Amino acid sequence: MIPMKTHLGILMLTLLSLKNVYPKNQQEAPLTINLPRVEYFQNPEGIDVVRPRFSWELIGEGRNRSQKAYQIIVASTAQKLENTTGDIWDSGRVSTQETNQIEYAGMPLKSNTKYYWKVRVWDEKDQESEWSESSYWSMGLLKFSNWQGLFIGHDVGYSTADKYDSLYLPPARYVRKSFTLSKKVKKATAYATALGLYELRLNGNKVREDYFLPGWTDYDKRLYYQTYDITSSLQLGENVVGAIIADGWYAGYIGYALFIYFDKVREFYGTNPAFMGQIHLEYEDGSTEIIASDVTWTVNEGPTREADIIMGETYDARLEHSGWDTPNYDDSDWNPPKLYTYPNGKLQAHPGTLVQEREELKPVEVTEPEPGTYVFNLGKNIAGIAELKVEGPAGTKVRLRFGEILRSDGNIQTDNLRKARATDTYILKGEGIEVWKPKFTYHGFQYVEVTGYPGVPTADAITGIVLSSIDTDASTFDSANKMNNTLFENIKTTQSANFFEVPTDCPQRDERLGWTGDAHTYVRSATYNSDVAAFITKFLVDLDDAQRWYGAYPNFAPFPFSRVNQYSPAWMDAGVIIPYNMYKVYNDKRILEYMYDGMEKFMQFQEDASTDYLRPGGGNNWGDWLSVNEETSHDFIASSFYGYDANLMAEMAEVLGKSDDAVKYRQLFQDIRKAFAKRYITESGQTTEDTQTTYALALYFDLFPDNLAHKGAARLAEKIKNNGFKFATGFLGTKHVMLALSKYGHNDVAYKIYQQTEYPSWGYSVENGATSIWERWNSYTKSDAKNSDLNAKMNSFSHYSFGSVAQWMFQFALGIDSEDSGYRNILIKPAVSKEMEFMEGSYKSINGTIASAWKWKGNRLEMDVEIPANTKAKIYIPTSDPSRIKEGNTSLMKTSEVEVLASNETETIVLVGSGKYSFTIKM
Repeated sequence: MIPMKTHLGILMLTLLSLKNVYPKNQQEAPLTINLPRVEYFQNPEGIDVVRPRFSWELIGEGRNRSQKAYQIIVASTAQKLENTTGDIWDSGRVSTQETNQIEYAGMPLKSNTKYYWKVRVWDEKDQESEWSESSYWSMGLLKFSNWQGLFIGHDVGYSTADKYDSLYLPPARYVRKSFTLSKKVKKATAYATALGLYELRLNGNKVREDYFLPGWTDYDKRLYYQTYDITSSLQLGENVVGAIIADGWYAGYIGYALFIYFDKVREFYGTNPAFMGQIHLEYEDGSTEIIASDVTWTVNEGPTREADIIMGETYDARLEHSGWDTPNYDDSDWNPPKLYTYPNGKLQAHPGTLVQEREELKPVEVTEPEPGTYVFNLGKNIAGIAELKVEGPAGTKVRLRFGEILRSDGNIQTDNLRKARATDTYILKGEGIEVWKPKFTYHGFQYVEVTGYPGVPTADAITGIVLSSIDTDASTFDSANKMNNTLFENIKTTQSANFFEVPTDCPQRDERLGWTGDAHTYVRSATYNSDVAAFITKFLVDLDDAQRWYGAYPNFAPFPFSRVNQYSPAWMDAGVIIPYNMYKVYNDKRILEYMYDGMEKFMQFQEDASTDYLRPGGGNNWGDWLSVNEETSHDFIASSFYGYDANLMAEMAEVLGKSDDAVKYRQLFQDIRKAFAKRYITESGQTTEDTQTTYALALYFDLFPDNLAHKGAARLAEKIKNNGFKFATGFLGTKHVMLALSKYGHNDVAYKIYQQTEYPSWGYSVENGATSIWERWNSYTKSDAKNSDLNAKMNSFSHYSFGSVAQWMFQFALGIDSEDSGYRNILIKPAVSKEMEFMEGSYKSINGTIASAWKWKGNRLEMDVEIPANTKAKIYIPTSDPSRIKEGNTSLMKTSEVEVLASNETETIVLVGSGKYSFTIKM
């Protein structure tokens, strides 16, 4: 037996040791700076924003950590930055909590110049942090006079075939230039662009691992270029720069033009691709030189015989020019280039994130449904390419075709590809093991069909390469329902597949257009799953460029062609809804300024088309696309979105300091709201059309009279219950059903429909093997693998619109939202329900990671919350009695680090600073 005194001694030592680890008044370490960025990028090359914006995150141990002030210095050299000499700009100490959207305010920035910067901060106790890691950005070519390059290419002839009966797929063009360096280079920068697509090569290697450069634009408005620091890739003596160019969006097939027999099916912007680039050399002796694309370059064809984004790529390895992009190559049989004229669009640095390889997939199964036909299953439905590994005789032709699902006989289903040939062909040169992957095409697929393979392929013959403009790494999610967890993964997979230079509708068939209705419906979900700030910024430039002269935003952007009607209500509204969400999520006021004139023009277009503040359907009248058994009138949809637009415009005008406009749009919203209620809402709180979609839109858009809104929400919940907790909605209604239900407290109903596995529901697709989000609720069933009765020609298996439930998952189910803009003042208000045992997740906001988790333990509810440094959060705890709440092991009424703001019949609202909090509630 241990004596009592010994017990007491051990206890005292334990308490003293704990005090040393967690002393009550311990001075926390200074804040740490994380992720310093310029214009949303770390160390960006070649931007052309003359007042670039800085941002960073803060990390701080303990609670209630915040920034009191910052200092940014910008230097002309790395050495000066190391010596903390801000010869370009020194902000001095700026007293503010702001950590993002901070504009550069130093000396005028120069073309082709690199700048070095760092930042330090002072915390709430005025402790000074260490300087951030040394960072940089470089400026691109800010003036047209900085460009010396010419557009060069190779004339391969023109198609004389009927455009509807046969495809015209010209070969890629190859351009090269040899140059000699006789003295040491201090700095070398390459600038490149193309009418079409290009891959830049230098001394035998691809320069940077991006695809589909320079990106897709309306070439009559703008043409993007890229900047490359190539200093370390050059050598004394001979060097070779080269490029491979292909049709791309500029001259190739785009969208469904061939499918519906347009007068033009390709070459919407131009006929022949062309390359333009230049290398700026700064020597150690202070002299400079520019090597630019001109008539001294040489051009040729090569092994890439066909290269089209939609149709596919053909590569004949027997025609390779071995070493063509390296020194000591004899190009005497190459030709002088043809010169091409500049487009009307202005040259600008690409503002978005570029397409890159994001993941490699190994086959999970290889089958042989027919002799000599092999099908490789990659396990999930992606966008990208297949890398082929093969060995065999010269001239052997291996063909790859792509499909999202299989038919009942084990062959790939290609009917839903429509006119997209989606076929790659590789012709062997017969020299050992050959590995090939295409450069200028991509496909939407889970299955790769291989024919013509010499012998029997092993599983490593095919590797799936996921291509995307984004990483889907901004969030985590887990719940008690495995189906819902699979749904989350499917949502991310589909977003990755479609955020491909523009937010496309689908990656597989002959479409791949930046449909505006899909984009605005999904945009807030997109921000939870990925940092899409730069990607969406680029798309909004496309959308602004594509705005029709009369004010409407078009059905997709860029906008190379149109149907008879160029716009549709609830699609065109992307021009208002997407900029608003960029502001709310990223605190980005500059994008509002950029879009504002166009948004005003759009609102005037709607006003001109309205009668007594209500909008007719107009345009293409797609309505609630793919709704089930209920149809909502097009005029209801048009008028509801008109009201929503007016409400958002009032808020954005206020943010921009346009007070008169704010008053105007607030009044417009009230006028629309009054007219809308009179036309569409009865005195009993029902809508005149009584569809799920009418309630969802009117409730979420605040168009219900205040005294009737809860009755409308109750009717929506009743309709869903009477429908077996299943949807009757399409693209527009589905997202808003979930948001409206939880907005008005019907969380139990939301969770029942969220976990539903019968048609129509998200669970139905998961139960039928979906690895992505489908365009249709019933795109495929295991019992009908032939897919014969589901309109195969309009059936995408990678379509993110119905994945917009991700917004509800984070904003309501986990309760992570922003009270103002940019998650500085956070809201944590989870939709807690006994319909779900637990749920947890996190979101990496522009101010750092926010985490929310809740779970039931008998009659107790546990809530865990993490709030990033330099932010505050209002947490809504679902009990009216604060005395039932503990934070850690302390009663909420006794803790000094949690402030009780209010309590009502359903919840207690508390205010916290940064840190981790654990609440236990007796229910």
